[in-house]
Amino acid sequence: MSDSFLPSDPPSGAATNAAEFTVSEISGALKRAVEDQFGNVRVRGEISGYRGPHSSGHAYFALKDERARLEAVIWKGTFSRLKFRPEEGMEVIASGRLTTYPGSSKYQIVIDNLEPAGAGAH
Repeated sequence: MSDSFLPSDPPSGAATNAAEFTVSEISGALKRAVEDQFGNVRVRGEISGYRGPHSSGHAYFALKDERARLEAVIWKGTFSRLKFRPEEGMEVIASGRLTTYPGSSKYQIVIDNLEPAGAGAH
């Protein structure tokens, strides 16, 4: 009896009819799928792991809620136009576009606008 959870798994060493892709092909396809599916989004979350602005002028952090985390970046030009300075633990609404970073198999939001959320928003 096989230890496999998938009854369709071929025996060890057998050829499969699954398509073969390079790592770059898979990464590129995922990037296109994420960008095509989501386009521009607004995301509400708490700033976590704030790093920025770097000497490059960019800022990096994550947006999180009680169940998930989304990596985020604000490029220098956008950061210089913000009406407030992001801080660790601040609840915000970020507008931007979802994309992937194929070099490390991560997805992220590239933020075009950031505003404080909730009753304490300015």
